[in-house]
Amino acid sequence: MNDVAKIKDKRVYKKIIVPLDGSEAAETVLNLAKNFAVRSGTALTLLHVCTPEQAEWERLHQSYIERIADQVQHDISKMCDTVQCRFEHATATASPVLVKGEPVREMVRYAEENEANIILMATHGRSGLTRSAMSDIANRVVRTSTVPVWLIRTLGSDEIVCAEWPPQRVLVPLDGSDKAEKVLPYAVEYARLFDAELMLLRICEEPEISGDYPWPDWDKHVEHTRSHYQAQCSLYLNEVEQRLKDSGIKVTKESWLGNAAEEIIGYIKQNRCDLVAMTTYGRSAVPRWLADLPVGHWVFSNVTEQVLATTSRGILLVRP
Repeated sequence: MNDVAKIKDKRVYKKIIVPLDGSEAAETVLNLAKNFAVRSGTALTLLHVCTPEQAEWERLHQSYIERIADQVQHDISKMCDTVQCRFEHATATASPVLVKGEPVREMVRYAEENEANIILMATHGRSGLTRSAMSDIANRVVRTSTVPVWLIRTLGSDEIVCAEWPPQRVLVPLDGSDKAEKVLPYAVEYARLFDAELMLLRICEEPEISGDYPWPDWDKHVEHTRSHYQAQCSLYLNEVEQRLKDSGIKVTKESWLGNAAEEIIGYIKQNRCDLVAMTTYGRSAVPRWLADLPVGHWVFSNVTEQVLATTSRGILLVRP
């Protein structure tokens, strides 16, 4: 195996599934997908699901996904002619795939059976808006897929909710655990490919302070305890920051005490970040309405649930 092949084997974004339903909102992800293909030699699969109710129009659905794939492949080749592709043309492909069945089940099954690295999709498609700011299909894919899911926020048309495009500032919440760090390979490779900046954030819970301490020195005791806890909270991020800087990644870090979900959401609102990359914590459960799916329904942690429901930015979710 030559050196180039060895590099390819280490890529995180080798295979990306892009579900499309024929709407402009769903197609907003194609710009990012094409950039992945050009910068990383990614093999794109443009996946369209034809439901049983649409069976009589199957040929039209096939024609649609083939037309989009041809256009994407043309765009990739044109981009490679104008900029230096990091991998040869042969690896940067856009293939059309039409499957039949229930959309969520077929998307998840296809991605898992074909060992995809990412499902890249818009939060709004033909199913429209929901109170959680996601289409029902996107919401269910996120909760059933074992393959990481990258959601691009849209406003229900062709408008992307993003401070900068492609995303240049990526927020990575970490809690000091190995599980949380499972998102780092995805964030780091994205930063390399797009020259993006990673913003590391760690929120530690307030320490429990005993009430038995003498009252005259109580305030100093509280301040000392919180300062010590804050310093311990920062030590971990210092190590991660240095590790990433040593590998050539642009990175900043912040840490403080508070409620993790509230502080992360507040940070997103107050700072210009384009993407949130984080892992999910939870447990498997199969509710009645998902009982026929090939994988279990994923119940997220309170932090993930709140960030997913409230942030207007794109979000990359990796199941540890």
